[in-house]
Amino acid sequence: MLLSEPYYLFFFNLSVGIILGSIFYRADYCMAGMFRDAFLFRDYSLLRSLILLVVTAMSLFYIMRLSGLIRLYPPPTYSYPSLATIIGGFIFGVGMVLASGCVVGTLYKMAKGNLTNLIAFIGIIAGSLIYAESHMFWESLRTDFILTGNMFLSEDDFIIPLFIVFAASIFFLKWKRQGKWNLEAYATGYIQPWKAAIIIAVLNVFVYIFSGWPMGITTAYAKIGAYIENIFYPEHLQGLSYFSQNSVSINISGINISGGAGPRIDIITFTELALAVGIIAGSFITSLFLREFKIYGLPPKKQAFSAFLGGMLLAYGARIAGGCNLKFIVGALPLLSIQGVVFVSAMTIGAFSGAKIIKKLFL
Repeated sequence: MLLSEPYYLFFFNLSVGIILGSIFYRADYCMAGMFRDAFLFRDYSLLRSLILLVVTAMSLFYIMRLSGLIRLYPPPTYSYPSLATIIGGFIFGVGMVLASGCVVGTLYKMAKGNLTNLIAFIGIIAGSLIYAESHMFWESLRTDFILTGNMFLSEDDFIIPLFIVFAASIFFLKWKRQGKWNLEAYATGYIQPWKAAIIIAVLNVFVYIFSGWPMGITTAYAKIGAYIENIFYPEHLQGLSYFSQNSVSINISGINISGGAGPRIDIITFTELALAVGIIAGSFITSLFLREFKIYGLPPKKQAFSAFLGGMLLAYGARIAGGCNLKFIVGALPLLSIQGVVFVSAMTIGAFSGAKIIKKLFL
């Protein structure tokens, strides 16, 4: 692991982010779009690749655990499922669809010149700051209403993941025979979603090995918001407990490693913030290389309002739940985290509700 080498850790996550930004851009791999298309148009083609991502990551995580390359288990950023996980997941799902992008989709689309996603990005920052005002309420909900004392569906028993991988493989082969893996595309440099899914899963395994836990990104948004608020209202920010607390704190070989949303350089800077900057850079560079970078005009008022409101909601929901779709779908589900299962279930219901709202109010 690189936890004791912060600068190496920063450049590692920055490099992973650059690769991710390019992959997300070239595959247009937007998880919000996957759920929106499924609920609005009954198009499940992209969701298949997401299932492949989860199953691939599950296989690799367990192989790495058996080999001893994964040292921190459970990951220090994961916790027990609570009522807050359900509420946060639902709000996140609604916001994700309204914003037309999740926390990662917003970054890679914004980086190629999409002003709608820039508006959503501003909404995410705003939602993170709004959450800080009510943090203590949600913190008590997280600790007082825990759903179960177990963190994982399977701790050391590999039967469940083996069964899931075997069952999923049957469907994967069926979809291959039906020709459902490859999507028709004419864009230069396009990467098929199933290929992107495998690359993302592999990168997440490397992140877990070298950073100590799977990918996450939403605390980075809150940290950016904290830096901005600290410029204009430093006294108010100092009075908010959310920005003084650590979201992760571990001791490795006598060295205490911690970090949070506050405006300071810490482990979140070297992991989540570096990853976010890398995703923006990777998408921007790729769009320039493919000569596709273009600053689109401002969207219609309804679409702009939907993007901003969605950004605020998904950020607020992510802070309530303690993570986003990147953390819980790409990392927690493959580890069979109950917190991840609860979040994704609530998020799916929220995404369905968000699709209904969009259809009724914004289309």
